[in-house]
Amino acid sequence: MIYHIAPFSEKTEMVLNVIKEYAIDTILDLEGKNTANWEKIEKKVVHKKLDSISSATKFIKEKYGNSRILMISKKSNFLRKLVKVGYPITMINKRGDYLAKNYAFAKIPVSFFRRDARDVAVDLLGKLIVIKADNTYLVGKIVETEAYYGENDPASRAKHGKKSYNAAMWLPGGHVFVYMVHANWMFNITTDGENAEAILIRAVEPVAGIHLMKKNRNKEIKNLCNGPGKWTRAFGIQKEDNGILLGDRIFVASIPKFKFEIETSRRIGVREDLTEDLRFYIRGSKFVSR
Repeated sequence: MIYHIAPFSEKTEMVLNVIKEYAIDTILDLEGKNTANWEKIEKKVVHKKLDSISSATKFIKEKYGNSRILMISKKSNFLRKLVKVGYPITMINKRGDYLAKNYAFAKIPVSFFRRDARDVAVDLLGKLIVIKADNTYLVGKIVETEAYYGENDPASRAKHGKKSYNAAMWLPGGHVFVYMVHANWMFNITTDGENAEAILIRAVEPVAGIHLMKKNRNKEIKNLCNGPGKWTRAFGIQKEDNGILLGDRIFVASIPKFKFEIETSRRIGVREDLTEDLRFYIRGSKFVSR
């Protein structure tokens, strides 16, 4: 993910605060004027000084995956170019953090979800989950999912057949299915209405609207959304979201492709499980559940 302080600032105190609050691990410096105390800053992050837009673009493509990059640059044309090709640049100011104004989400159509649950669970990794709130957006990158099947899946909410509490699982792919566990809402997306398949989103990496997430859940960033009940509380998911179709207030969007490895395991916290691994997560992500 890429962050930029707006208005532009290289002040050491400001940069150090952003590093802490937004879990920055890399600074991409296109200014190189050394107006900040880089010796102090470099003890906390990798400081990469580049002298051209082309070298910066190459660096971003190579490191974009699991890195959280703070871009130090006055080159507004470069920032606009990154936004235009789909990078969700997050702008930070005194009021909070917001996606660049001209960023356009590449919304995923509901047809994407009308496939086998396992395939959808894998393909959701690296996508953005987005919720409109307070005239802005709460945005997270999906880093962990679990696939659930119908009545023959001992861990599924559909295992006892269609009831009032689980009826949303039978909705066509692309609908939201929300249920509560231990006072937390679990957020699922249906994939095959006929067979009651769904994907549980277990964890997301905070991208934008983090200042609002922290109002909903007063935790530091790495512990803000690293669990199925944690991220839904941070994003303000409610019972009223059950049964809605993705695409308006809540939707999933694509971002530029980046390389990552997928790890698998048995599903977490279930008493009985199917024989295959149905939990999927991005290897090396600092934001998966623990």
